[in-house]
Amino acid sequence: MGTTIAALLAIVGVAAALGYWFRAPLLAAGRWFVETLGGPGIAVGFFLPDAFALPIPNDAVLGLGRAGHMPAGPLLAWAWAGGMTGGYVAFRLGGLAGRTHAVQRFLAGRGRGIARAMQRHGVAVVVIAALTPLPDSLAAWAAGSTGLPLRPFLLASSLRIVRIGAALLLIDWGLWSLT
Repeated sequence: MGTTIAALLAIVGVAAALGYWFRAPLLAAGRWFVETLGGPGIAVGFFLPDAFALPIPNDAVLGLGRAGHMPAGPLLAWAWAGGMTGGYVAFRLGGLAGRTHAVQRFLAGRGRGIARAMQRHGVAVVVIAALTPLPDSLAAWAAGSTGLPLRPFLLASSLRIVRIGAALLLIDWGLWSLT
């Protein structure tokens, strides 16, 4: 636990230092992003990593939107819509993959723990992924491939708005505290 807290503090410290040194270019990039791509750009920035497990941190897209002075309400709405759409696509892709012999064999062998966790705690796994920085797309793929019903998946995924709001609050503190 102490190591985790130390690691988080180190990450926050590095992010604060980078924000301090690169504040003007970050704000300029944010203005360009919002003026050029606007809300749909925020939605796509959340959709892509949430649908396809791409190594794109969607909090960076959130930061660009805020640095570009997009109001919090529309920013949250676009981010949530993009994330929910991406999660739905990942869920469906997981469902398709779950029908393949290779994935069924994986879930019966090395992925047995994933299958068992999803069968026992499926909705809870999705809630944890929605509320934490864990990759939401991986939980969506697992939920789809193991047959979690769509409605509970979507309800659990909708809690992601809480994590997005918390990230936005931290971004605001970071962006505006360095002025």
